[in-house]
Amino acid sequence: MQTVDRGLSWLWRVVISVGLIIGIVIPPMLLRLLNELNDNDGFIGWQIALVIAYFAVFLLVIVVAGAVYRHYTGEVQLKRLHHQDIGFVFGGYLAIIVCEGVFQMINKLLYQQSQTQNNAAIKNLMSGSPVAMWMLAISAVFITPIVEEMVFRGVLTNLFFKQEWLKISLSGVVFGSLHSSSTLPSFMIYVTMGLILATVYRLSGKIQDSIILHFLINAGAMSIMLISLLN
Repeated sequence: MQTVDRGLSWLWRVVISVGLIIGIVIPPMLLRLLNELNDNDGFIGWQIALVIAYFAVFLLVIVVAGAVYRHYTGEVQLKRLHHQDIGFVFGGYLAIIVCEGVFQMINKLLYQQSQTQNNAAIKNLMSGSPVAMWMLAISAVFITPIVEEMVFRGVLTNLFFKQEWLKISLSGVVFGSLHSSSTLPSFMIYVTMGLILATVYRLSGKIQDSIILHFLINAGAMSIMLISLLN
């Protein structure tokens, strides 16, 4: 893929990227606050405001990231998908499942952890209230893949570096760093996931491929979490 240089300075690229990343970490904070207000009927208005703000932040990040993506790639509209994109998506899916399985096994053998700190944090948020549970479940499957792929793949891999391996490495490391981890193997689960998602995007040249792949991963993980919480 060729990145179109639109003249943004290095400082502006960093500022934009940091701003978008802050936008990604705000919604979970809003959910925590929503859970704290859940048992107090006197804060219904605030709870409604938090629900609106939760989805509004996601929308704002998508709009800004989309504008930066179009500005820096020169793509006015998304490219059409073809049969080969199925191979990119399911090849990436298989690679992520294998890598995750390997690192989970290492994590359990060395640290006796059956789940990552990130998954534990998500379960904790979802168990705080029914509203938070379904908000997180819906957004994790249908919104987060769009938001995170636009930022970590669409923005980061197009704003920084010329070498493909550096673009992919940056995307993977930043993505992994923003997922809670208490051990090296659990950290590597998310780093390798980010690396694979970035590779799929850079090889296919279509952000939709990494979004679809991310959707499949999150849908599977969220289905398992919902089943465990509802039973």
